[in-house]
Amino acid sequence: MDYTSIYNKRNLILLPAIAAFIIALIPSLKYQWPLGWDIIYHIHYAQVYAHNGFTLATPLLNAPVGQKIGYPPLFHFLIATIGTGLGIDFFQVARFLQSILAASIVLSVSYVSYKFYGSLAGLGAGFLMLSSMLVERMILALPENLALVFLPLAVYFYYRSFKDNHLKIAIIGGILFLLVMATHQAATLCLILVIISITLMELIVYRNLKALGNFISFFIIPLVLGIVGIIGLQVIAPQIVGSLWQQGITAIIGMSTSLPTNRPLGIYSYLGNLGIMVLVFAIIGGLFAVKRHQRKDYVIMSWIISMIFLSNAYWFGVNVISYRVLIYLLIPLSILGGYGIHITYNKLKENRHFSSKNMLTTFFVIILALPMLSAVLTVTDLDIAVYNAKNEFGTVQIAPPSDSEIDLANWFNENGNKSRSLVISNQFTGMFLVSKAGMPMNYGFEHYSLKNHTDTSLLRLKEINVGYLVYDKNLVLPSEDKNIPIYIRSINSEFFSLYYFSKNITTHFDEIKPDYATKVYENDNFIVCTIDY
Repeated sequence: MDYTSIYNKRNLILLPAIAAFIIALIPSLKYQWPLGWDIIYHIHYAQVYAHNGFTLATPLLNAPVGQKIGYPPLFHFLIATIGTGLGIDFFQVARFLQSILAASIVLSVSYVSYKFYGSLAGLGAGFLMLSSMLVERMILALPENLALVFLPLAVYFYYRSFKDNHLKIAIIGGILFLLVMATHQAATLCLILVIISITLMELIVYRNLKALGNFISFFIIPLVLGIVGIIGLQVIAPQIVGSLWQQGITAIIGMSTSLPTNRPLGIYSYLGNLGIMVLVFAIIGGLFAVKRHQRKDYVIMSWIISMIFLSNAYWFGVNVISYRVLIYLLIPLSILGGYGIHITYNKLKENRHFSSKNMLTTFFVIILALPMLSAVLTVTDLDIAVYNAKNEFGTVQIAPPSDSEIDLANWFNENGNKSRSLVISNQFTGMFLVSKAGMPMNYGFEHYSLKNHTDTSLLRLKEINVGYLVYDKNLVLPSEDKNIPIYIRSINSEFFSLYYFSKNITTHFDEIKPDYATKVYENDNFIVCTIDY
């Protein structure tokens, strides 16, 4: 490698993206299902858009009423477009996207770091992203990861609008902000906070009142489109606008604007998830950046500080899942860490004891090899594909689908009447049946599934088209009292509730099954009954 011209080799920033693609390809080829549980319902939303066009609700969840989708649609449009256009199963599209999204995130961060601090910093920033434990989240096919491709670029163009004193560049950043808005709510919030923090920095540090013009220019296109959209709705569907003012955005489109719980992280969790290499080089880069007092350094510092405050928003009484903010903190830390690598390389080159080719080669091997080794170890961990829901009785595996769940979905594909909905004690499995078999899911399992304890008439079941009862034989309370009649207990398990029976389901099934139901299918973990009407 020609070390004297390394700063001019911008193609270097492709290396970490290529590495990210290959690393994400390992679990993508190893497992037949896309990683994670969230992708199961995102695939369903994509299916809804593919069949119904743009809509705010899915008819298959909470049947027959339906349920608000509650997510911006861009990611789902992407899956639907690729899957429908190429005739590929949407689950396989998601597997394909894992490598594409991981490489795109890393390339976006590398590019921004390159534009801030040069080629070596861009190379280093990309590999620092891979050195973090958060690589296990970067390889997931999620709306958030699509938004993370656009977010660093939006921040960069906002910075460029100050550097070049050109409002049109801020508008370009605003277009990228629009893409983030169309993809993921949390990413939108994080980007808004970063833009506000940079604007405040310009006003306070540089006394730059023109920064307000950049700020307005950044948001002008989303603002204008929002106003046009509201006017259009007022003409086409005024009742939606009226409900929006009265009930808020959540009631209309299902997008949540707050969190019901707070999940903070300790300092060691920050260190463990972000990674030692990221933090060490970010500190080095930060120390030299503080000495220089350049605008780009203030921008990165403002970005980092705003994300630190957001991850600790519970200090101010605001609920936050701190772990989910770490990826937004990792990006500017990696950019600053890339600058730290740039500085370290320069210092080694200037020192007569470390300036030999062997020493510089060793430095580059470490910078490239350690992150890749860390990333490979992360993605080859057997637990990376296993996702569990926690409750007071322990954990329940919710992804990947078990053999019994796949067999169950296949049975419904071959035998299920899709005009009738199912109720199921394990709604995580139910979500898989919705996505894989196209079965509607009703949420009233506890009302229809226990003999002599149903509070719904057969006529009512016919009216709401409930046609199947599905029992997860594993959901049994840990202690059994033979003297107490069988009962159902709803247990909160993060996303969905799980319904546990007080006695073994297999041995007591005749006592459990309502008289209006007939058992038609059973495998190792599930029993299916049809409702006779």
